Amino acid sequence: MSLLTCYIDTNIFIEYIFRTHITENAKRNTACCKLIDKGVEGLFNIYISDYTLMEISQHLTDYYLMLKVIKDGFSFREFSRTRKDYTLDDEEAIFIAKIVEGLRTSEYLTYVETEEITGDFYKIVMGYVKEYIDFLDALHLRTAIDVECDYFLTKDVELRKRAQALITKKIITEPIKMSTPPSFLRILKK
Repeated sequence: MSLLTCYIDTNIFIEYIFRTHITENAKRNTACCKLIDKGVEGLFNIYISDYTLMEISQHLTDYYLMLKVIKDGFSFREFSRTRKDYTLDDEEAIFIAKIVEGLRTSEYLTYVETEEITGDFYKIVMGYVKEYIDFLDALHLRTAIDVECDYFLTKDVELRKRAQALITKKIITEPIKMSTPPSFLRILKK
């Protein structure tokens, strides 16, 4: 029997990265951390893409810039206006590059490069967007479908609901299942 293949949404990796590399004394027994660990153990195949790496890079950059903005007395609400006045230091930039390159080259992950995408990819993605799925989420979802993943795993409740609606409406006709990290961990135990 072949292993299940799962495209893992960025939000799961972000939690994992924060709990393993950024936040001191963070609990690592969360569903997201357990999920990544199970994939690394070889219990299922993890897929990510260029889009995952772009989102992780942007999220980590915003995190470090926000710390600086807040330290200087600005509020969270002022971040979008003031972020342009701040930059990463060398250590932060190297850390982000190391994380992203580590994911891209990991022997435990299947990395999908966007140049592998063919056909009506963007036309289909825009069809998802018309059905109220955010553009980046639509990119992830279509990539998972195109590489024939069995599951799309995400913490995003709204994305799961909207993608399931696309499956129900037969806008998505390819076989893919939506799941949360805890639900998929239960599937692995069966």
